[in-house]
Amino acid sequence: MTSVQNAQDGREWILDAYRALEPRNYLGEFTSNNVRPDGRPFHTSRPITILTSFLQRNSYGSAMVTFGNDAASNSNTIGSSTRVIAACTLLVGHPGPSTPRHGDIDVSVSASPLSGPRFDIGGRESVDTSSPFYNYPSGKDTMTVDGKSPSVNDSVPLTDVAASGRSDTQLQPTDTKEIESWIRRTIRSSRFIDPTELGIEPGKSAWRVRISIHIINHDGNLWDASLLCACAALGDLRLPVVEVDRRSGGVRIVSNQDLDNNDGTKHNNTKFERRKGQSLTLGPLPVPLTIAVLPSTDESNSKDILLVDPTHLEEDVSSGNSVTVVCNTNKEIVEFHKKGSSTRLSVDQIKAVAAMGFGRAQELETLVKDE
Repeated sequence: MTSVQNAQDGREWILDAYRALEPRNYLGEFTSNNVRPDGRPFHTSRPITILTSFLQRNSYGSAMVTFGNDAASNSNTIGSSTRVIAACTLLVGHPGPSTPRHGDIDVSVSASPLSGPRFDIGGRESVDTSSPFYNYPSGKDTMTVDGKSPSVNDSVPLTDVAASGRSDTQLQPTDTKEIESWIRRTIRSSRFIDPTELGIEPGKSAWRVRISIHIINHDGNLWDASLLCACAALGDLRLPVVEVDRRSGGVRIVSNQDLDNNDGTKHNNTKFERRKGQSLTLGPLPVPLTIAVLPSTDESNSKDILLVDPTHLEEDVSSGNSVTVVCNTNKEIVEFHKKGSSTRLSVDQIKAVAAMGFGRAQELETLVKDE
């Protein structure tokens, strides 16, 4: 039994080494057979799990979204998961002069070394690391600048221009600021929430919802996971009971203890007007679908390979070339975002992406809103 286990461990070690040192060739072994390393077809997403209301102490709405296998514990394991959490906190601010009845939302995305081995303490993802698990060239004939073959401790960008015919094949680090801006822009333009419901006193005060997103584990497709998590947290948000000063327009949040002390009696203070708390009325959910674009390894077929819900490995090999379409159940395209410049989609491919986006919206609308 021990010898069988040792043999199995040895095969796994060899497979992990091949995946780490030759990621492009490793992925090509699967895509050439129309399958992916985790067993999914090209057009299939990982299972999604959504948990809400798990941070009730310090937030007014929260959610956790997981893409993939919950049992996986790290991003170097086949079938591991992408997991993010989001929490909504509230500030009272002044509405803009052009929108006196509107509140606003703000989004922040953060990461740490716990998010993945390539993140530093400041939450920045590095692609220039000496780790043997990343940044090695595909092919055995690659030479360094001084003519020597790369050693295990050398840091070499993942590049194979000769094999792929592409010039833009550098790894692309995760840009949390870009994700923040994209989520903020998408939620505002999607009509998912009504900004007038965030107003408190017209022209004087309104709610500013801060959505804080943290990356727990990164195994690809952070854009989709982060947007869905932000929307799920907004769906879980409940605005608190407040008292508004009739003269100055000042706002005070009424604590649960104060509400309990009133014991259901009517609030008769003429100086303050009490406003009851409420959940937000949700509009059509903006559902994202990200697809990595890989150059075909088949010489007889030059069409690019489209991989739905890419893992971190697939994003690395695609050098950040991907498209993200955001759709809703009204069959509206809220946003179409393309990253990378080394690939171009045909009209038929764009139609296929839109069709998959509409199907994804129908699939996830109920999942997010029913949580």
